[in-house]
Amino acid sequence: SVLVFTKTEGFVHESIDAGKNAIIEMGKKYGFPVDTTSDASFFKEKTLSKYNVVIFLNTTGDVLNDAQQLEFNRFIQAGGGFVGIHSATDTEYDWPWYGDLVGAYFESHPNDPNVFEASIQVLDQEHTSSRHLRSPWIRTDEWYNFKEIRPHITPILNLDESTYEGGTNGERHPIAWYHEFD
Repeated sequence: SVLVFTKTEGFVHESIDAGKNAIIEMGKKYGFPVDTTSDASFFKEKTLSKYNVVIFLNTTGDVLNDAQQLEFNRFIQAGGGFVGIHSATDTEYDWPWYGDLVGAYFESHPNDPNVFEASIQVLDQEHTSSRHLRSPWIRTDEWYNFKEIRPHITPILNLDESTYEGGTNGERHPIAWYHEFD
């Protein structure tokens, strides 16, 4: 079962509702329950124990208090899963544990406007999430430059900065990754 968490304390992405609906539809298609909330009070042991995975969908800013952070930390340490989508990297800058969990922090948008076409290198064509993609994969999206990219992440997709202007991460510009953590 999945909890989709969408609390924002900064920029609110218009795509939050579309993202929630897409994950709900995936749950229906593949047979797993999905709950959605922007209420941080869900981050307590009794509530989190109902879920296998927590998805931070377009969260921004400082969204959990100290007690909620501790409960989320315990959830992950007990084997719970985490998925961070888009601005999940623009969340909890003052919480080092979260920075390690998410794997990188948002630094800036490459350009203004910040939605444009770019080429993506599929680095792992065997991974469940990317095996259906061709490399290069051409996509129009709102791209991010990252800071503090953790060396322990395993990139699945890499943004090719030679296909657009304004990138600051160079040849190692992961946009999708995974890792075992805590």
